[in-house]
Amino acid sequence: MPRRVGGSLPPRPGTRPRRDHPIIRYEEDNRMKMPNLLKRAALAAALSTAATLGAAEETVTLKLADQFPLTHVGSRVGSQALIQALEERSEGRITIRHFPAEQLAKASGLLDAVRNRVTDIALVGVVYNTDKLPLTSAAELPGLFENSVEASKAFEKYITTDLLEREYLPLGVRPLWGTVTPPYQLMLAEGDGIAEMSELGGMKLRVAGATGELIAKSMGAVPVKVPASDLYLALQRGTVNGAIYNPPSVFGYKIEEVLSAVSDNASLGAVAFALLVNEDVWQSLSEEDRAVIQSVAADVRLSFTQAFETANQKAFDKLAGAGVTVFSLPPETQAAINENLGAVRDIWVEQVGARGLPAREMLDAYQARLAE
Repeated sequence: MPRRVGGSLPPRPGTRPRRDHPIIRYEEDNRMKMPNLLKRAALAAALSTAATLGAAEETVTLKLADQFPLTHVGSRVGSQALIQALEERSEGRITIRHFPAEQLAKASGLLDAVRNRVTDIALVGVVYNTDKLPLTSAAELPGLFENSVEASKAFEKYITTDLLEREYLPLGVRPLWGTVTPPYQLMLAEGDGIAEMSELGGMKLRVAGATGELIAKSMGAVPVKVPASDLYLALQRGTVNGAIYNPPSVFGYKIEEVLSAVSDNASLGAVAFALLVNEDVWQSLSEEDRAVIQSVAADVRLSFTQAFETANQKAFDKLAGAGVTVFSLPPETQAAINENLGAVRDIWVEQVGARGLPAREMLDAYQARLAE
């Protein structure tokens, strides 16, 4: 007979086992417990998967495109600052894939890029899109402001309120912020400056858009449209004799290397920028994400304009240090230029109004914003 060690013997072959036998009872208990254990394991796995999927769904990755090289002040205090602030304030929930320096589209194509979902967000220069944003271009007219920080506040209200449904939503985009640069200056490839406006007669000056064309013509110059990214070569090759441009931006493209002189007291209009998001993308975001983006955009817009204003003051010293002559227009020359520039606004109203648009009404609305 087998030796019994610490338990019951197994049933003999050919006999019917007793249901209360310890070994039989152990096997039956295990068979009953296994389905419950499997169910619990499956439930735990499902909950873990759901949590993982939920976290993934909460994460948003957006593409942002602009025209600026990473060394440009517009990139450093604009796009790069926006990206960092968004990721920090959303605690990593919102991330941005950045495409600087016209990687996704040329400066003139960034508006279409955000309309067509090539990018989700773009920092768009209005000057390159006056055909699609004609009423917005009022912000680039000369003689409307002196301080770009205050002017940017007015411009943002103008495009996010007065022009939102009239000019932006019909294009499928929504403005998140608006800024204007400090007043543009006269830049020359040769010489030490000008003493009289007549010296500009027939001179080929680089301009960025339609408003710049009006400004150049009002001084007797010949406007030539050239993107900022091509200005270095245009000056170097003599395609243009000079430019209407803002001082802080020259360093991002190393334009100071091909300049001879820059004015410091002209007021030759400005360039406006709008941070635009595709409207379908915007509506797909949660209310929480939209609130974070709007809050960050407001803060970065303010620091962007303040940095540009500060950079404008420092740029003249930096230009002088690079061997460029910084000159002031004589009072009588400045007065003559400003008198001619006064007609530019009337011409703008006439040209934009000829397209069946309320040009005078919207220029008055923008000036009212500036006066607030």
